[in-house]
Formats: sequence, structure tokens, C-alpha cells
Amino acid sequence: MFKSRLPGIALATILMLMASFMSGYLPTLGTALLALILGVLTRQLLPDFSLFAGGVTWSEKYILETAIVFIGFGFELSKFDQIGISTLALILVSIIVIVVLALLLQRLMGKEDGKLFWLLGAGSAICGSSAIGATAPLIQAKEEETGISLAVINLLGLLGMVFLPLIAVGLSCSEVQTGIFLGGILQSVGHVVGSAFAINSEVGEIATVVKMGRVAFLIPFLLVVFFLFRKKADDTKLKFPIFILFFLVAVLISQVGILASGTFKYFSKCGDVLLNVGMAAIGLKINVKSLWKISGKAFLGGLIIFVIQIVMYLIYLLFD
Repeated sequence: MFKSRLPGIALATILMLMASFMSGYLPTLGTALLALILGVLTRQLLPDFSLFAGGVTWSEKYILETAIVFIGFGFELSKFDQIGISTLALILVSIIVIVVLALLLQRLMGKEDGKLFWLLGAGSAICGSSAIGATAPLIQAKEEETGISLAVINLLGLLGMVFLPLIAVGLSCSEVQTGIFLGGILQSVGHVVGSAFAINSEVGEIATVVKMGRVAFLIPFLLVVFFLFRKKADDTKLKFPIFILFFLVAVLISQVGILASGTFKYFSKCGDVLLNVGMAAIGLKINVKSLWKISGKAFLGGLIIFVIQIVMYLIYLLFD
């Protein structure tokens, strides 16, 4: 099993090292974003991706999740004070608005795509692929619907990782505002962490706090979905991204101080390195050719949801 994954893991690691070297000459882009870009470019040039597929998929999930856990050792709970109660209220309101909007789009674009829009709403509002993966079995979604929603969410996430920081810079947002902006909009934890920490650690920590606030609503959301679809999903077990719990444990350990501060910094630095490997793996998973096969209706729906999220958070930041 490990031998089959080794080529993909090695490729993602090599791209991370290349990105780290290039970041010295392109500091404004940052290692994480460069690793992502190199991953996308490399995927398009590979004549046969099957040799690397297993390791890349494993890296995208487990190395990235491990990176987030390690980053938790350098986390400061004081960041919660910086985002304020109003931001936490916005997180709840935005989740409700996005899910309701997705269901309205379902009616406007055709009832036959109802489950697809449930998945788009879950992925956009809470935590990207994890929310989609947890929601799909509860609503008995078809594999095609799950695949399309994952493709749309990850494509929008990729675009968001590139353009949302530019919007924040263009509007002269503070580090706290930029963190709220990225953490409140980008779909998956990986998208948020990769994009925000590429700017600096202050933005990264704020964005992660906001994102964790969104993730916290995953279980309540799944419970609501479960009861709405319970007649069709009696035997379905609720799923939760377990690495989030390990992240919280890492944060708590770092606050107690049972280890030397230097140890926490070492763990946090390891997290940064693993994050960059994970970003390269995310890039390697993106096949530009396959993106053309995405349903136009699904992409339009996801894009509308994405734009509404951006507008909501911009209004909040402008008037907060």
C-alpha cells in the first residue's frame, strides 16, 4: 500500500521544495500558493497520472489534515476575542442564508437537481468536501451529484484562494478583516489555511478561528438534514471530520503549557511544511480538462452562492 502511494507523496514533496525555493524570489505569492500553482501545472503536463494518483489523494487528505493539527500547537485562543461576537453571529446567519439560497436555486433551476443543490449549499456554507461527503449519504445523493458538487466547490475554492486575498488587499483590509474574509468564505479548511497562512500567520490564525466557527455547525446541520431525510436514511451514520477534534486538542495542549514553547514552535513549523505539501497535492488533483465537463447549471448555482457569500462579508467588513 505504501509503495503504491510513494510516487504521489514524493511528487507533492518535490513540488513543495520547488515552491519553497521559488518563494525566495516571489515572496508576495508565498510558498503555499506557489505549491498549489506548481501542482496544477504539473498535473496538466503528466501523460499518465495513474502512477501518482494514490499518493496524491492520500497526501491531499491526510498530510493536509495532519498539517492543520500541527498548526494548532501554535494557535492562540486570544484570536477569538479579536473576531468578536458579531462575527460569530455572521457565521450563523451566513450558513442559514447560503443553505436557503441553495434551496431557492433548486426551485429556479429545476427540482430534478434538488440533491445537487443541497450538496452545493453544504459545501459552500460549512466546510467544502467534508460537508459534501458527510451530507451525500444522508440525502441518498447520486454519485454523479456528489462528484459534480465536489468539482464545483473545489474549482471555486481554487479561484477563491487566488482572488480573495487580492480583493482584501485592494480594499486595504486589516489583518483581522482579511482573516474574517477568507475564513468566512473559502469552502474547505485546506483552502482557508493555505490561502490565509500564505499571507502571514496573523491572518492565518484569524481565518482558522472563523473557519472553525463554521465547522462547528457541521453536526447541527447534519442532524437537521438527517431528520429531514430520515425515512430514506435510517441506517446512515453521521460523519464528522475527526482531524478537527485533534486540532482542538492541539490548541488546548498549547494553552496548558505542558511542553516547552520551543516544542510548540517546532510542531507549528512542521505544520507549515506539511501544509505546503498538501497544497501541492490539491493542485495535482485538479485536471483542467475534466473541469469542462462540469454541469453549467451546477457551476452557475455554485458561483451565485459564492458571490453572495463575498457580498455578505464585504458588507459586514465595511460597516462593522
